[in-house]
Amino acid sequence: MVIYSFRELMKMLTELREKNILRMLKERQFVKVNEIMQENDASISTVRRDLKRLEAAGKLKRIYGGARLETNLQDETDFRVKSKLNLLEKNEIGKRAAELVQDNEVIFLDAGTSTASMIAYLAELKGLLVVTNGLSIASLLSDFDIKTYLVGGQLKNKTRALIGAEVVDRLRTFRFDRCFMGTNGIDRVQGLTTPDIQEAQIKSTAIEQSRDAYVLADCSKFDQTSFARFADLQDVTIIADECPEWLKTDQQLNYLEVQK
Repeated sequence: MVIYSFRELMKMLTELREKNILRMLKERQFVKVNEIMQENDASISTVRRDLKRLEAAGKLKRIYGGARLETNLQDETDFRVKSKLNLLEKNEIGKRAAELVQDNEVIFLDAGTSTASMIAYLAELKGLLVVTNGLSIASLLSDFDIKTYLVGGQLKNKTRALIGAEVVDRLRTFRFDRCFMGTNGIDRVQGLTTPDIQEAQIKSTAIEQSRDAYVLADCSKFDQTSFARFADLQDVTIIADECPEWLKTDQQLNYLEVQK
């Protein structure tokens, strides 16, 4: 019979939690503190110590509300992978965003998975026209029999977005009541960012051509920065499941936090 000292036992439990945290991150890319607490039966102070230790070892990055795997400025997740992440949060965000749209409006949806979550909630609107550069978005809009204009350009397979100068030039000939888009990063200094310059140009143009602009983001996007900036925070209203205090307390910024 092996008898472990208290210190040895605590070390074993810590290693087990850390392995479990890294497994969760590998599966989901982002995990919330409360999810780690539940799956490891651990207190918030214990989880925070674990995350701090793992971050110091370069194995993850602590961000608002939880942690994510370490990434670089050009990292971009495949559309099929993103479509399976944070589904409940995206659904609630998409529902809240769709509530802003009125009958007979013209709106722009970019190619993100967050904007896809809006589509089922737009189906009952009358006279709606949706412009998009997203191939999967256009297909889903068609499934719900929503009038759609797909802007043509080069297909980017990873995100299923149509990109290029043709898309930007075409968007400049339109006016939108509203535009809705995703983002890879929301930072109080760097603003809104995405890994791809061409997608950033499309987002910027859509914002310029819209009366009102919205960015849909789950809490994993806060305090993150990617390669190409496409807007200042003051240019848009952020719709999120949870917002950090710095966003809530800045009177120059607009946000909508989904009610739980």
